[in-house]
Amino acid sequence: MAGLFIVTGAARGIGAAIVEKLLADNHLVIGIDIHPQPSAWDIFNQPDAQKAGNFEAISHDIQQTASLIERIQHSRFAETPISGLVNAAGILDMGSLLDTTAAQWLHSLNTNFIGPAQLTQWVAQQMLPHRSGAIVSISSNAALVPRLGMGLYATTKAAVSHYFKNLALELAPHGIRCNLVLPGSTLTQMQRQLWTDSKPPESIIEGSLEQYRSGIPLGKIAEPQDIADAVLFLLSDQARQITMHELVVDGGATLGV
Repeated sequence: MAGLFIVTGAARGIGAAIVEKLLADNHLVIGIDIHPQPSAWDIFNQPDAQKAGNFEAISHDIQQTASLIERIQHSRFAETPISGLVNAAGILDMGSLLDTTAAQWLHSLNTNFIGPAQLTQWVAQQMLPHRSGAIVSISSNAALVPRLGMGLYATTKAAVSHYFKNLALELAPHGIRCNLVLPGSTLTQMQRQLWTDSKPPESIIEGSLEQYRSGIPLGKIAEPQDIADAVLFLLSDQARQITMHELVVDGGATLGV
């Protein structure tokens, strides 16, 4: 049965891939992204305009949760029960933890963790009367292992993972499932900002002793669709007995940690 899903980080990358797959399954989708021009979002550049009719774009900063919730409450799908939420919005701020400022900590924490947590709290409260729903948050395999230059990002993603597992425990008696997908290196704009040219550094695939990276055993970087497939599975009834789970999609990069 088709339902209503909310997806943050919906303009491009993993979020856009998730939106596309949900629309292909005839669901209604509210997409949220800080990108100020929805007409430039990936979904509106797809050839199937009919599917886009089931999509409402909200351009908004995930950090401003109260006003974001107001926008959702005034959307054209506001009277439809929420079947699922996907927290895919996030930022990557590279650098040494020795140099990280308080402003950087607050910006990353608010975007990667606190904003999604507050939005999820509200969504979960809407799901409670229906005793059903599925929530999936995008964490990172960096939440499992230390990474040079990624300590700020990794720490906020570790907070995401632990928070949503604790929330899953509270929501389980109400029939609401809450899971996480932990991508590794994925072909998105966030990943490309780490490259010096148009191709991924060999150290990502082959590993690097200097960076304490093991490489990717499957020998390839993930596509956004690979992550979206994992998310769609966890949202679906095929995963109806799965909650509090971290599904790692990294080609084996974290060696099953």
